[in-house]
Amino acid sequence: MPKESSSDMRISFVHTKGGVGKTTNTIMLATAAARRGIDVEVLDADPQGSATRWAEVASMREDKLEFSVRSVDARRLQRFPASDGWQIVDTPPGTADEIQAAIDTADLIIVPTHAAPLDIDRVWPTLETVAHRPHGVLLSGVLQHRRLYRETRELFEAQGVSTFYSVVPEREEIKTYFGTNPEELYTFTDICEEILGIEEMD
Repeated sequence: MPKESSSDMRISFVHTKGGVGKTTNTIMLATAAARRGIDVEVLDADPQGSATRWAEVASMREDKLEFSVRSVDARRLQRFPASDGWQIVDTPPGTADEIQAAIDTADLIIVPTHAAPLDIDRVWPTLETVAHRPHGVLLSGVLQHRRLYRETRELFEAQGVSTFYSVVPEREEIKTYFGTNPEELYTFTDICEEILGIEEMD
C-alpha cells in the first residue's frame, strides 16, 4: 500500500495503573496505522520492554511487525526527533520519569481503561496529570452489551471526559497476539480513523 501523506504526530498511551492494555493497544494501533499507509514507529518507554520483546519474538518467529520498535528512556524520549508520520509511545505504570516525558512530548494522549471500578478509580489522577495536553479515554477490553460498560460510558460523559467513540472489545484472540504480527485488527482500524479525524480538526 502506498504511504499516506500524514502530519507528524506523537501518540502516548498513558495510565498510572498497570494491566490496562497499554502495550497491546500500542502494537495494535501501530499495526492499524501501518496498514492504513501511515509511516509509524513505536517508542518503548517502559523499562520492562514489553513492546520491544513483542517485536523480538515476532521477528524470531519470522512474523515481523510492520514497523520499528525503539527502546527509549525519559531523556531520549524528550530529545527524540519527530518523524513524518506517527510515533506511538508505550509507557510504564506508576509515576516514572518516562511517563512525564511521554506526556510532555505528546500531540495526543490515549488513556486506556477497562470498565472496572479499580481501573476507573485510577483514571481520575491520570486525567489530572494529562489535563494540559490533548487526550481521550479509550475503553478497552469491554463487552458493550454489559451494564458495566454502559454505566462507565455514562459516567465519563457526565463528567465531561473526552472518550473515543470506538472501544476495544473483549477478545481472547487479542490476548494471544503477543509476539506476532496481528492478523485481525478488530476496532483498531476505526480508532485509527478517529485519530486521523482529530488531526484534520487541528
